[in-house]
Amino acid sequence: MVFSTRQPLSELASTISTKTTEKVCELFTPDTRPKSLSEYARREKALQRAKVKEAIEKRILKITAADNRSDLIVAVEAACLKFDHFDKYSHDEEIDLGASEALFFQMENILSKKRTGNDAIIELIVSALEMVHRCTSPFIKISVKRVGKVRAFQIPCQLVEKYVNYKRNHAHAGTIVCLVAKLFTNYTKATGVMQRMAEDYDIILAMVHVLESNMDDWVKMEAVNVLAELAYSEETNSVMIHVDGFIDALTVCAYSSNTKIKEGSARAFLNLATAMENREIFGKRDDTIDVLFACLRENFNTTRKCAIGALGNISACEQNKIRLVNYRNGELVKILLFIISSDLSNDLRKDAIGVLSNLACSESASELCNHPEFLTTVAYYAANDKEEDIQRGSLKVLRRLSSYVDADKQSHPILIKALLKTLTGKNAVKHVIAAVRDQASKPKNRKSLANFPGLLDALGIISIDVEFARGNAIRSMLFISFLEDGSTFVASTTVLAALTAAASLTNMKDILTRFAAIKTLKKLALKEENRKVMEKNSSLILALKWAAKKAAKIVVITDTLTELLNASPDDMIDTLLDVIDGDKGKEIRDDDLAALANATLSTIIPDYDRLDQK
Repeated sequence: MVFSTRQPLSELASTISTKTTEKVCELFTPDTRPKSLSEYARREKALQRAKVKEAIEKRILKITAADNRSDLIVAVEAACLKFDHFDKYSHDEEIDLGASEALFFQMENILSKKRTGNDAIIELIVSALEMVHRCTSPFIKISVKRVGKVRAFQIPCQLVEKYVNYKRNHAHAGTIVCLVAKLFTNYTKATGVMQRMAEDYDIILAMVHVLESNMDDWVKMEAVNVLAELAYSEETNSVMIHVDGFIDALTVCAYSSNTKIKEGSARAFLNLATAMENREIFGKRDDTIDVLFACLRENFNTTRKCAIGALGNISACEQNKIRLVNYRNGELVKILLFIISSDLSNDLRKDAIGVLSNLACSESASELCNHPEFLTTVAYYAANDKEEDIQRGSLKVLRRLSSYVDADKQSHPILIKALLKTLTGKNAVKHVIAAVRDQASKPKNRKSLANFPGLLDALGIISIDVEFARGNAIRSMLFISFLEDGSTFVASTTVLAALTAAASLTNMKDILTRFAAIKTLKKLALKEENRKVMEKNSSLILALKWAAKKAAKIVVITDTLTELLNASPDDMIDTLLDVIDGDKGKEIRDDDLAALANATLSTIIPDYDRLDQK
């Protein structure tokens, strides 16, 4: 008889307990439990998000499904409790789940029925719309696209027109209009949506009607903020400024006792004035200019900065410059000078300098120079201000004026005097000497410059003491030496010393300055009074003799020796600039510059050639 230890599987299975079976099953079941605290936190967060999403979906479904007034009120109130926060990413999810579509759908239904007594539910829906549109800009675009431009823009406009003229003590009107304005402000976060709004006549008109109404300031604050944001859009040129009552409404707001309304108005003017075609329109309107002047006198820097920025943009328009300079007997110039002199805000002072620079043109330059204290103030701050930006801005104003004011203008001596005063500033020398050089390059200015007390001596001192300005100082003297009638000026000891020092320079980088100095001496020597002094000046004669004999390679400065000796400074400087720019690369012999020095010596000492040969 054979015995076996094996049992049938069915019998074996019956002997295994239930608990054992569970343990066996666990061996073949994946473990889904979190392995770490961070993983546990992530799962909890995901679970929480899922619950929140489910709660939002339920509220949105209740809003959509509500088919009577009481159910809708309950559904929207519950939604508002959920939507009233400032987590923009949670609002993104609300938009993504269809919140804006459900709310606009119900709003459209209510407005289409035209029943009375719906003010409370309308306020609730608008409130919920404003809340969900606190989302990010991409979801603003998504919302407007899903809802449609007509619903997203026109329904809010209908609400404004419906409630804007209600009495101020109405329980809901002010709140509804305020919420609509906030909704529009939320829209402007998306650039594309903002541009479409700026092209929408009805939106702008609705906000203008709010400003024109008798609603409280807290409502108007939101409306003017919408207009200021839309004014920033590039598309404002075509529609915004032409909306009936728009500029008038902004002007009234600028005189408001409410600081925020005033600031919003100034910001709107600033943004509108960035458009070229708007600048000329504003420049012709006295009320706009007056209101910007009024804003400049405010105590709040933000309002003043917006106003001065707007005036800066308006003054950049060529047609407005002379009008603004003369407006109300130069009131704008007075205000700007006061800001530069007295204001504590360096940003405002810098902006004021910028407006003055914009105002300078061929027509207005003389008017500005003749304005009391104008050049004195600008010259002082160009030389002495502690802020480099203010110095640079003031110097820019002087350079611009210098390019427009010539000797045939009565204001020319005043300008030259201001330029000389500015030379006291360490950082101003380079710019002022460049301005004098530009002045001297015009033949009609040379006699006036030559006769101006102290100018030539100042150029001489600068050429000796300030190396980086030496070149322009010497060239200025060269230009001035060739007076328009062919004569020249009587040189002082300082001028001759400066020209002698420049003629004695040894570095190749100074070759152009050296040439200009010798050329100036040659021209001055044609005047008998100068020639007598120069003949007795041993240092000058020695410098010229040294230049005549020095062996050094000289870069080309003219095409022929005849031009080198006889060219006018205007032609000569053009040639020199060509050399600097590399337009003429040909070299000449060492004795070419020596020929110029010899010619100068021959002019000073008529028998020099015979004496030199001996």
